[in-house]
Amino acid sequence: MNGKTILSMTSPVTQTVEAVTQLIKYRNRGQGPAEMPDFYRISANMVLVRSKKGDAYYVTTPNDCSCPAATYSPGKPCKHQRLYFPAPATTSENLGDIGDFRPVFKHREPLAVVW
Repeated sequence: MNGKTILSMTSPVTQTVEAVTQLIKYRNRGQGPAEMPDFYRISANMVLVRSKKGDAYYVTTPNDCSCPAATYSPGKPCKHQRLYFPAPATTSENLGDIGDFRPVFKHREPLAVVW
C-alpha cells in the first residue's frame, strides 16, 4: 500500500451522468434506464438529483448536498435537501393552563367631574 486514501467520506461529490447510469445498471442487474430520472434514491438517507442542465447528478443527504447552493450557504439546507428530506413537523408547545387571557380593567375614580 502506498498510503493513498481510496475512499474519502468528507462531503458528497457531484457525479457524472455516465457514473449514475452505470450505478443504476448495476443495481438493476444489468438493465440500464430507458431514460435518466430526475432523481434516484440510493437509500433512505441518500438521493442523486439531476442538475438543471442535466449534465451531472448532485449527491444529497439530510445533512449535506454537493450542489453549488449548499457550497455557498453552508449550514443552511439547500432546495434539494428541503425537497427530499423535509424537516419533521414541529408541534406547538403545550402551554398548559394559562388562565384567563382577557385583560383586567381596574376601576378608578374620576379625577374631576365636569358639569
